[in-house]
Amino acid sequence: MKNPISRNIRLYTTNLLMKDISIKITNDDCHYLKKVMRVSFDEELLIFNGIDGEWKSKVIGINRDYIELKIINKIREQINYDNFECFFTPLKSNRHNYIIEKLTELGILSFTPILTDYCNIRKINQSKMSLRAKEAAEQCGILKVPTVNKMINFNDLLKIDYMHEPLIFFDENCQIQNPLSMIKSLNKGKVYFLIGPEGGFSDIERDNILKLNNVIRMSLGSRILRADTAAIVAASMIQITIGNMYNKEKIST
Repeated sequence: MKNPISRNIRLYTTNLLMKDISIKITNDDCHYLKKVMRVSFDEELLIFNGIDGEWKSKVIGINRDYIELKIINKIREQINYDNFECFFTPLKSNRHNYIIEKLTELGILSFTPILTDYCNIRKINQSKMSLRAKEAAEQCGILKVPTVNKMINFNDLLKIDYMHEPLIFFDENCQIQNPLSMIKSLNKGKVYFLIGPEGGFSDIERDNILKLNNVIRMSLGSRILRADTAAIVAASMIQITIGNMYNKEKIST
């Protein structure tokens, strides 16, 4: 007999989740379970929908077009995560997908790509980025799949009201100082943070950002970081200081 959920298979679904109901897993997720993970009858896996918490489920049917699961019992209540949104620019070689993956693991659940003067990539595959976020959420254990918003122009970034929801602007031209105390001073709530493109921000863009209300300008240090590395460092500092990185998540047996 197989050890239940021994392979730690987790799956996101849009289905309603409650005890003793059955749901059908179709399309790419069905292919993943059948062809990649090769699940078998009676095997157990974890499932979540971002609303109803995390549940243990059992495979009760394997068909050509779908896999049927029976929902057994809830093992974690739904968690309300901190509302941090990352603005970033598309990167060469699709390295922005790496930003989505790693920041999802760090608990960032909202992403908005922006077009800037020095942005080398003008088009993105939003659906592929959303899939990357889903897969990262399934792998890392969080109970919500991030939102990947449509790409906006830089001028749209300037139209957002940051009076009650501050914008942390990580600027390579900023005077070097430890940013942790600055982040700690922020009230818990929604926070935006902005990571620049590979070529940095233009002088006009930088001036326009600094004219906004409630912008906190910070440096990530003396080293020159790639944009994807800078995003990981920034998200880590935010989560460690005002986020939920060290919160315990209760798991029922």
